[in-house]
Amino acid sequence: MVINSWGNALYDTPYRWPGLVLFIGGLVLMKRGAAPWKGFTGGWRAPKRIRHWAIATFQTPEWERRWWAMKITAWGLIAFRYTVYPLFLSDRIVAAPDQLLNHEKDALQMLAFSFLFPLFTRWIQPKGNLLERLEGRVFRAMASRTLANFNAASAAAVLLYTGLSMFSPDNVKVLPALAVTIGFATVVATHKMWTRFRKLCTQAHKNIQTLIRALEKPAGEVENQSAIQDAWDMVERDLRTRADTGYGFGARFVPEKVTAALGEALETVWKGLPGHQEARDQALADLQIILGVCAQRIDSVA
Repeated sequence: MVINSWGNALYDTPYRWPGLVLFIGGLVLMKRGAAPWKGFTGGWRAPKRIRHWAIATFQTPEWERRWWAMKITAWGLIAFRYTVYPLFLSDRIVAAPDQLLNHEKDALQMLAFSFLFPLFTRWIQPKGNLLERLEGRVFRAMASRTLANFNAASAAAVLLYTGLSMFSPDNVKVLPALAVTIGFATVVATHKMWTRFRKLCTQAHKNIQTLIRALEKPAGEVENQSAIQDAWDMVERDLRTRADTGYGFGARFVPEKVTAALGEALETVWKGLPGHQEARDQALADLQIILGVCAQRIDSVA
C-alpha cells in the first residue's frame, strides 16, 4: 500500500512514468501477498479475528454487488476516457507541432493502454456465476479489444508523424493523410474482428444444438455415446477459441473452468458412471445458457 500510494503521488510530477510503475507494482504486491499473509498470520489471534471479520463483512452478496458495480464503473470510465483521448490528439498536434516529446508520450500512453486494458478487463471479470454473466463477459472482452486496437492504431499514427517530423518540418502536412489511413485501417480491423466473432457464435450455436440433440436421445446406446463424444469434441473447440483475437493473448469464448466442468459432466454421461443423469441435466442447462448467448449473434452469411 505504501508503494502504491507513493506511485500515485508521483503521477502529477515530472516522474509520472516511474510513479505509474510503482503504482502497478504496489497493486501486484498487494494481490500476490494476500495468500502468504493469510498463512503467516494463521496462528495469530488478533489478525485472524480481523481477517474473519473482514470476510464476514465484505464477502457478503450485498458487498459483492457493490464491488462489482465499482469495478464496472471504473471499467466504463477508463473505456470512455481512452475512446475520446485519441480524438483530440490531432488538434493538440496541429496547435503545437514542434512538441515532439509530448507527442511521443501520448503515443506511448496509448500503446500501454492497448496492452493493459484487455488484461484489466479480464482481471475485473466476475469469478462466480461464470455462465450467468457470460454475455456481459464476452461483450466486455470484445469492446476492450476494439478500444485497444483503436488506441494502438492512433499511437502508430502519432509515432509515424513524430518520426517524419524529425527529418523535416514540412512533413507536418502528412498528418491528415496519416489520420485517414490509420482510421480506415482501424475500421477494417474492427469489422474483421467482429465478423470473426459472429462466425464463432454461429458455428458454436450449430454444434451445441447437435450436442443437445445427442444428449436428449435415450442413454446407453453405443452409437449415441459415440455421437455425444464427437459432438462434444466440436463444441469444446468452439468454447476454447479466443473470442476477441485468434492469438494466445485473447479471451476465451467461455471460461476454462466452465469448459472443464462440462467435459467432466459429459464424460460421466457417455461412460454411464454413477450420477450420469444429474450430470446430463446440468450439462443441458449449461449448454442452453451458452446457446442463448450465441443465438443473439448468429450471422449465417458472415
